[in-house]
Amino acid sequence: MVADDEAWERLDALNRLAVDQVVGVGTADDPHGSGFLVSEDTVLTCAHVVQNCEAVSVSVRGRTMDAEVVRRVPEHGGERDIYEFPDLAELRLCQPLEGGIGVWLGEKGPSQGGEVAVHGFSESTLQAGAQRDTMRLVVAGPAGQLVRLQGDQVVEGFSGAPVLDLRTGRVCGVLKASRDDQYPLGGWFIPVDAVRHHFPELAERNYRDHRPGTEWCDWALDRKRRQTALFGHFGSSGPRRAVSRVTPAQLLAQGTMPFQDRPELADLRAWCDDDPDYLLRLLHASGGSGKTRLAGELCREMHKHGWIAGFVDKRALGRPEWLVELIDALSAGIPVLVVFDYAQARLDDICAQLEHVYQYGPEGMRLRLLLLARSDEPLWQALKRRVDDWALAGASVVQLPRTIANSSLASRAFKVFADRLGCGWLAAPESLDARAEEQDSLLGVLALALDAVLALEQGGTWAEAGDPLERICDHEIRGWHALLAARLPGETALSGESGERVSEGLLLVPTLVPRLPRTDLTDVLNRVYSAAFPGRQALNTFGVQTSLQMLYPAGGDQVAPLEPDRIGEILVRRVLSTPESSGHTNAYLAALLQTRHHASEARIAAAAETVEVLARARGCTGVGRVEAHPAHQALDAALDHAVAEHPEVLLPALVITGGVLPHAEPLADLMLPVLEVCEPSLLASVENRLPDYPSSLSPVAVVVLGRLLDLPSAQFTEEDQLLRLRRLSRYSLRLDDTGRNHMALEAARQAVTLSRDLVRQSGRHMAEYAAALNNLSLLLHRAGETGPALEQSRLAVDLYEQLLAQAERESLPRQRHLLDAAAALSTLALLRLKDGQVHAAAREAARGVLLCEQASPGARQDDTMLDCLEVLAECRQRTGLIKAAVVSGEESVALLRELAERQPGRYLARLPETLHRHARGLIRTGQDRQAYIAFRESANLRKGLPGRDPARLAAQRQSLRALAELCCDLSEFSHERASWLEQLESLDDHGG
Repeated sequence: MVADDEAWERLDALNRLAVDQVVGVGTADDPHGSGFLVSEDTVLTCAHVVQNCEAVSVSVRGRTMDAEVVRRVPEHGGERDIYEFPDLAELRLCQPLEGGIGVWLGEKGPSQGGEVAVHGFSESTLQAGAQRDTMRLVVAGPAGQLVRLQGDQVVEGFSGAPVLDLRTGRVCGVLKASRDDQYPLGGWFIPVDAVRHHFPELAERNYRDHRPGTEWCDWALDRKRRQTALFGHFGSSGPRRAVSRVTPAQLLAQGTMPFQDRPELADLRAWCDDDPDYLLRLLHASGGSGKTRLAGELCREMHKHGWIAGFVDKRALGRPEWLVELIDALSAGIPVLVVFDYAQARLDDICAQLEHVYQYGPEGMRLRLLLLARSDEPLWQALKRRVDDWALAGASVVQLPRTIANSSLASRAFKVFADRLGCGWLAAPESLDARAEEQDSLLGVLALALDAVLALEQGGTWAEAGDPLERICDHEIRGWHALLAARLPGETALSGESGERVSEGLLLVPTLVPRLPRTDLTDVLNRVYSAAFPGRQALNTFGVQTSLQMLYPAGGDQVAPLEPDRIGEILVRRVLSTPESSGHTNAYLAALLQTRHHASEARIAAAAETVEVLARARGCTGVGRVEAHPAHQALDAALDHAVAEHPEVLLPALVITGGVLPHAEPLADLMLPVLEVCEPSLLASVENRLPDYPSSLSPVAVVVLGRLLDLPSAQFTEEDQLLRLRRLSRYSLRLDDTGRNHMALEAARQAVTLSRDLVRQSGRHMAEYAAALNNLSLLLHRAGETGPALEQSRLAVDLYEQLLAQAERESLPRQRHLLDAAAALSTLALLRLKDGQVHAAAREAARGVLLCEQASPGARQDDTMLDCLEVLAECRQRTGLIKAAVVSGEESVALLRELAERQPGRYLARLPETLHRHARGLIRTGQDRQAYIAFRESANLRKGLPGRDPARLAAQRQSLRALAELCCDLSEFSHERASWLEQLESLDDHGG
């Protein structure tokens, strides 16, 4: 019935549009026939209708206007009674008709047996004179150059009327009514092919006027139905819930706050409108940055401009008809924007769509694929491995800023939330906007504003300290209890205080195993309840699942995780520190980690999603970090048990998580005992996921790589030697990370010897030899052996320069050598600085920056550029180029901020020291205020780093002293001086 209603709605709209474009040629007293608009000032009719006329009157939309006969084809009708083919005429209105873009001409005539509608004027109605009239006929087939119609009586006056093909929704010809009395029913029409042949410029202009987004085109192409079939309706969420039913998290997550315009929207619109037929973009940012809201706004914008746009439901690609519908829409010429949210968990779906489009997509299709994820890696590398080159041609990776530049956003959000909660009389605290500047995400700002409303609404005062989401988590839990009491009043298993605690453990499930279909989530709830709470009364898990879906609806029948992320982290700690909520904690976690996937990679990916939430709750995060909590012991024990039970899944999942999150030392502690004794095959699966940079997992890398290097090799082939070389180089760096400098140097020297032997044996692998030399020079420098380090570094740079020269001579790719040479120059500059060769160091650093600028953008280029800029800034300070040093420092700080947002586990610990060095340069140029801000950020960031490294504590003391001194000269910050002195005293008291 719905499909029938939609079909009738489409036909009704098309007929209404056709009627609106029909023109009566002649006057009421002297009607000649019919015609129709093909543009705002042009009418098409039959030549015989305006035979022997140079100008005629036309009636259109209740108006009478003059029109000039521009052209008749043929000019004269011939000797026969019937005007010769094609019998077409073009009329020009005396003035353009506002809003009259005309009918949409078809590409070809209708199929035999197809139904058509004809709208025109005749004197055969029950009213006197020429009146609007309609016919519905069937195409009999070709009749010479014309097409024969049958099924209705074609009467005088319809000549020149548009013939509407009811299948395509486009005008397929011009009616040519016969005056032959032998044929009382039916008639003939001139096919649209003749119009296109004899009036090509008019047809082209008509085509340009009817693009997706224009009314006739949209109805003809059935865009509304296609939009619904692929992505659902816009604005179809139904009536807004009553205030009492809306939870605080929903106020944050479901668009209560109007969309705040941001420059990234214009950039995405331009990306959609760009020339290539197909483009892919990965838009990534941490949770709470507004990715989903921004993509939703983009979908609305592009839908207004004629696109089909929306988010792909998780189940859509499991239905073959969805992919068929997508190809049909593209084949119809409609541009399509496809958005994948949580793209890191939907790699299979993305690849399936790309493969289908490649096989069946039409030429010239207009398709944009937007992937939303929390980080670019490892998703981007996985895409490169899984899809063909065409799919990533012109692709882009863009990081979304976590916040938007709007100093009054928090106050505006406060007003919106207060109105929504029925307490619009509340006034925002004066310090709200200043407090909001400390938030690290857009959602964090909104959460802060909402928390202020909730606090004031209850008559209390707004707490200036603490995580504002703690209060929102309380609200979520109370709302959950109330909903269960209302929907499942007789559920004994959830009644009383004990039952409420159990329900909190169940509330957490969709956050730990997100985006499950209804039946899968019900199965997980059953499994968790049975395993963690044995002996309790039977539970209506279907009722729990439907309650979760009511409270946190997501696409389709799924349940959304708690948002923002920190609410989920808070609830993890509450549940795991409350035995009544988690039951048997080991069993609770084991049931969550048990996956329906059979493929090992899918099992690991699913486990990594769960482990990431648990790890952030454990303190592996830079935002809202809780370093010590009663839940940590229970969580460690449960994860330890899970690792012992399924190391093949949990160890890779822990490495994936530890590689992207900061402060991941607790994860390393869990892995080390197992990795020291596990099978070598497991070591290999972990090795491929280890980060190639200093991180919390460096001790893990030392164990894994050390054990793999100790394995005997049956055949020491060239490939085996290269593998050993790569492992030795990584092993040496990770040993150095963990303070084992002598072992690191020994491994680095072995790598140099092995790489040198490879070059001598094969004449190849000079790049590997240069890399080993550069690695050794860096470690020698860290060990204080500046002379030998300089020697090795100069050799490495010389080799890289030779490789660059060879690549240029032989027209070989230079990308890898450019960045390798830049990294080696950065090391050499650092060593020259240490040796007092400051001017030579400045030249080497500047050369390194130049090589980086020549390289293609990417993660490696960013990393190398950062090293070169930091060294260059130091060189310029030491050579007295203070202003130039500040410029380089600003560039390095900006780049490092971006990288720390993208990969906090890799870069966050570097940011305090880079800011500290930059602040020193700012002081030397007299920019005390900017220096104070940089010192303050450096001190605050350093305070959040784990451990008590002596060098870091010494730098912290320097920052605190500088801040205390600058406060004396900067009145706007004088109130902060007591805090810096207190922190400095605390460091001294603890031997810092």
